[in-house]
Amino acid sequence: MLTDADVTKQIRSIFSTQLSIEIPEMDTDLLDTGLIDSLTMVDLLAHLETGYGFTVVMEELDIEYFRNLNSIAQYVQRSSESR
Repeated sequence: MLTDADVTKQIRSIFSTQLSIEIPEMDTDLLDTGLIDSLTMVDLLAHLETGYGFTVVMEELDIEYFRNLNSIAQYVQRSSESR
């Protein structure tokens, strides 16, 4: 099983290589800074589903899960474990 640190590193790589977004710090607020918008969110969710093998349940999504890299990693870990 991957650690939160491993998943966070992988997610940072998705932002960099797949979404062409450089995240300055792990705790950078991605929403308040405008680094991700609704279109980027859809792309990110597709990459997460493909890369981690789970299906995003829209009714269970909370925008707070995508506040920063650490919160995204925690969401991915929970979603991967529950599949």
